[in-house]
Amino acid sequence: MKNFNNSLPKISIVVVTLNNERTLSECLKRILEQDYPKDRIEYINIDGGSSDQTMHIAKQFGFTCIKSSIPKNAEAQRAIGLERATNNLIVSIDADNYLPEKNWLRKMIKPFVDDSAIVHAGTLHYGYRPTDTIYNRYCALFGFVDPVVFYMGKPDRRPQYVKSWNLGKIVNESSAYTTVIFTKDDLPTVGCNGVVYRKDVLMKYARVTPNDFIHIDIFVDLIEKGYNKFVVVNTNLIHDTAVNLPTLIKKRMSFLTDYYMNESVDRRYYIYNPKSARDRLKLFLFILYTITLVKPIADSLRGYWAIHDAAWFLHPVLCWVYLLSYASASIKQKSSYT
Repeated sequence: MKNFNNSLPKISIVVVTLNNERTLSECLKRILEQDYPKDRIEYINIDGGSSDQTMHIAKQFGFTCIKSSIPKNAEAQRAIGLERATNNLIVSIDADNYLPEKNWLRKMIKPFVDDSAIVHAGTLHYGYRPTDTIYNRYCALFGFVDPVVFYMGKPDRRPQYVKSWNLGKIVNESSAYTTVIFTKDDLPTVGCNGVVYRKDVLMKYARVTPNDFIHIDIFVDLIEKGYNKFVVVNTNLIHDTAVNLPTLIKKRMSFLTDYYMNESVDRRYYIYNPKSARDRLKLFLFILYTITLVKPIADSLRGYWAIHDAAWFLHPVLCWVYLLSYASASIKQKSSYT
């Protein structure tokens, strides 16, 4: 066992935080419980200016705490974590992520040991727990926070009723993971919430300075350089994203306002690209589905057949909520530039 453990690659776990005292202890506790040699793990916390007990908690769990030079900017914090990490494999775990099993790290690292061309590993599902809030259960059941992303065909996880990865060009499937080739047009919303990626290729080929870093766009940079081999590991990641609906919507709209509807941000990735006929069709269909309710209700019923949980039926409501939220944000954006 000793020789086997020594053959495992060294990794850097990077956790970005901002006032996360509600979830951070559980997040870090599960990280430290991992069945992975502790002397092969570097523990880094990049904090965006917390005013609660977040940094105190991180230090208690043995993390090296670094204050971000750009406060309240999770993307800049990820860039700083990438730069400061001393190991090539970066395990990016958000402060509201909980690892579901003690061999999670081993499962996520294995693809990089098997194939040196892999650039990113994510999980097949979000972890579903019947005792979670209804909003967290909804996100875990469907595998997304935003139904627009789902109907645009770009979610980073699959619904619980889908048992294998089925997006992109699948080049290899095993019981442990699926290897996929993505293009910039079909790339899911990868890059955060319990993922692993390579520092060497990102530092060489992607725009990873704190002012440029966006966790999805950096992989578009890699794809354009020919580094397009991703894996989806047959495990899950528990995402304690929100305790109530207003919090869920607020977090999503804040991200959209800061990174998708901000013309000062130079994006390379789009959930919706108005120049793409495919994206225009998918957005039209999402609007049609939401107005008629037929498809969202059908998807809810399909999910309920697999797992009997009333949280599935939030879906038609949240499709309307997100449609109205996107429309409102778009109107405000246009008003600000007139």
